[in-house]
Amino acid sequence: MTPEDVAAVHALEQRLFPVDAWPLQMFVDELSQPETRSYVVAEGASGIVGYAGLMCIEPIADVQTIAVVPESEGRGIGSTLLAALIAEARQRRAADVLLEVRADNPRAQQLYLRFGFEQIHVRPRYYRDGVDALIMRLQLSGAPAEQTSVDQTNKEAGQP
Repeated sequence: MTPEDVAAVHALEQRLFPVDAWPLQMFVDELSQPETRSYVVAEGASGIVGYAGLMCIEPIADVQTIAVVPESEGRGIGSTLLAALIAEARQRRAADVLLEVRADNPRAQQLYLRFGFEQIHVRPRYYRDGVDALIMRLQLSGAPAEQTSVDQTNKEAGQP
């Protein structure tokens, strides 16, 4: 993600997360901290179709955001974005990757489980609309689970 992407990403953020959307300035601020942050976008023919961000302060990496437009779901974009974040966490020598996911988002939960994340906690009423957050963790000391998961996701989608 570059500063030039922020307006498009923010527009998607407002569309995808109307209750909990980040303000535009938050994306600007996140990009201004490359020593602890890493943000990526996925582009399709129509422009940006997904984005994701990671904060890493050794030994913990935290998935700040990950999103894919609904019309592009099921094509492995979320898996590719998550794999990029996990690779970045490994490069930054994180021991664990943490994230919060809405308790009412089973599709995202399944993605994280396929990558080897485990639920470790619940934050009651974490989101503005009162939905709980499930706290999930991936320990990075083991095998590279993300590649296995990407390979499996691509196989399921009929891709090499």
